[in-house]
Formats: sequence, C-alpha cells, structure tokens
Amino acid sequence: MEQKNETARLKALEAYDLINEKSEDELDKITELAASICDAPVAKINLIGRDIQWTKSDFGSDENERVWSIKRDRSICQFTVRQNTILEIPNLTKDLRFRDLSYVKGEPYFRYYLGAQLFNPDGYAIGALCVLDYEERRLPDRKKKELKILADQVMTSLELRIQNQRLTEMNEQKNNLMKVLSHDLRSPLSGIIGMSDLLSELVAKDNEEALEMSSLVNQSAKQLNQLIDDILNYTIIESKGFSLNLTETDINSIVENMKRLYKPSARLKNIDLAFESDVDRDVQLDDKKFEQIFGNLLSNAIKFTTENGKIRGKVYDEGDSLVLEVSDTGVGMKDEVIQNLFTENSKGQQGTAGEKGTGLGLNIIKHFTELHNGSIDVDSTPGKGTTFTIRFPLSGENS
Repeated sequence: MEQKNETARLKALEAYDLINEKSEDELDKITELAASICDAPVAKINLIGRDIQWTKSDFGSDENERVWSIKRDRSICQFTVRQNTILEIPNLTKDLRFRDLSYVKGEPYFRYYLGAQLFNPDGYAIGALCVLDYEERRLPDRKKKELKILADQVMTSLELRIQNQRLTEMNEQKNNLMKVLSHDLRSPLSGIIGMSDLLSELVAKDNEEALEMSSLVNQSAKQLNQLIDDILNYTIIESKGFSLNLTETDINSIVENMKRLYKPSARLKNIDLAFESDVDRDVQLDDKKFEQIFGNLLSNAIKFTTENGKIRGKVYDEGDSLVLEVSDTGVGMKDEVIQNLFTENSKGQQGTAGEKGTGLGLNIIKHFTELHNGSIDVDSTPGKGTTFTIRFPLSGENS
C-alpha cells in the first residue's frame, strides 16, 4: 500500500532528528535483540528519506561492508514502508525487484530479508527494522510477531525522546510539566515496559541472551519511570500534599522486589549487589514510600559505584525500630557534601558511568523518612564508599 501522503511521511521522519551519525545505544540494543530473536546474522534500522536510505543502527555487518546510506531506489526497505504488513523475501535472487542489487548479486550476498515498518503515532512509516541472512529461509509467524513488537518498541523509544526534549523546553512551566509527566511520558514508557514484558514471555526460555537484553530494556524504562516519579513527588512535596498510608508491610517481599528491579542495573556495571533481610514480622509502614526510599538509595549507590564494586542492602528489626542500611564501595563524599545532601543546595551529579540525575531523590528520601518520624545517618569516606542508615520507629504515633 502506497503512503497516503509522502510529504507528511517525510515531515514525520524529520521530526525525530535521526539523520546524523550519532550512535544510539538503545537502538543498537534493539537491533542486536532482533538478530538474536530471529537467529539472523544481520539486523538494521533503516530510515527512508526522499532520495536516500539512512542506516541508523547496524548489528552484525562486517566493518568493511557496512554502509550508512544508499540511494533509496537501491534499498529493500523502501518497499516495506509502502505496505502495512511485514515484508518477507525468502530469496532475494528470485525476486525481480532485488536480484540485481549490488549487495545481493555481490558481497555480502544477502539472500533473506524480513522487515517490519516503523510507524509513528499518525500512521506514517518512517523506515523499517529488518533482519537479513545469507541463506534462503522462512521465519514462522511467531518470529514475525516478535520483530513487529521490537519495531513498535523502536518507535516508542523515539517518541519518548521527543517527549523528553519537550520536557526540557517546558522546564519553567510547572502546570504543563505536570501534564507531560503524567501522560505524554508515561504512555510511551508503559509501552516499553509492557512490550519488554511481552517479549520476555515470547522469547524461548533457553535464549538467555535475548531474555537478558529484554530485561535490560525493561529496567531502563523502569528507571526513567522512577525519575518521573521523583519529579512528580518533589512537586507534591513542595505543595505539602503528601500524607502517610500505613499498612501491615511484608519487608521480605519488598526486598525481593528490589532484587528484581535493581540487579540488572548493577549487572551492567559488573557490581556485586547483595541483599539481607532479618525481619520476621509484618510492620506498620507506608509500603510505597518505603519502596521509594529503598529504591532511591540503591539507584544512587549503583550510580556512584564504579565497575566491579560492591553494594549491600540490609533491612533488620531492632525491636522498636526498623533499620534500612545501604552501603557501597563507591566514590564516597567529603563532609561538606554530606552537609548539603538533603538541602536545596544539593545538585544532581553524574555517576561513574555518566548516569544523569536530578538530585531530587535525596530530598524525597528525607521527606518520606520524616513523615515516618524516622532518622537518617550518612557515613562516607572519599574513595572508599558510603553507608546510608535510616531508622523507622515501630512504636508510638507516626505523622
């Protein structure tokens, strides 16, 4: 099916600002995952311009054979964007449209092609996620469905980036900021999380590499979702809009959830993340706020710990208090930094791998701890690491 409006399609492509030579780590992960799921040697994200096809991500091509742009009339993906269904070519040499292409009749002698359209929210296909092989083959419908899910995830990721750019531009407009955070960002994030969960179910259980990559994509989305929560929570804190919702809380269940959420991030930096829980009773806490405190402490520890470091999360019962302790072997802090940690003078700092943050997490930790009538102690030595210890009283009235 021909594009209903080629001018609008090209305008949609231009909106993503992708026609450049910058590497996109998240897109590279998706092409690698596509190759793994389809058991194909090569996977690409190709963008179809007016006259040129641009390759934004290429997994598996030999460095000597890798080409980042070709004339549109010499591309296969130009045909993919003209239709609404996935395009499969079992043998390119048997198709009159493709048999004379240089990369079919010559090096690298591609034979098989499977491409899924990259549709923007308005239904314009700006390009395709495709896999290629050197042998004739056909893939089952299940694999085609999985490739389509990944193609949708590419677009969800690109939409999220646009929304992030808009968020930066609207930084001083609080009302509009809240609207963007609550809807425009959460929607594509929910798509990423949902599709990566679905991928985990679709991928064969013995395909450990694909499962791990899907888990990392899922974790990245959840971390960004946490950042959004931090900004929203801080805005509510400023308006004094929070109160406690105390419930009988299973601490061991929360610890297990923290393992599931933060182990993938730690694994990316080869950090040894371990947990210990010594609580044999349910305790009265606001479980959601306790999870955010714990999660923010773990996120900070991972952020400021170098590769091959260690992080320990420990929760134990002192009778009249519940103690949460998170320690790391990270960069540590000087006394003057510690003094400003929980004040408005605290600024977001880059992590050891360039991770970015807003600096809001510690203010949220402080506020939620104070709502519980709790206390925070920080012990840190530059170059050796940091330990945060938070005590939540388990007797008497909470705020």
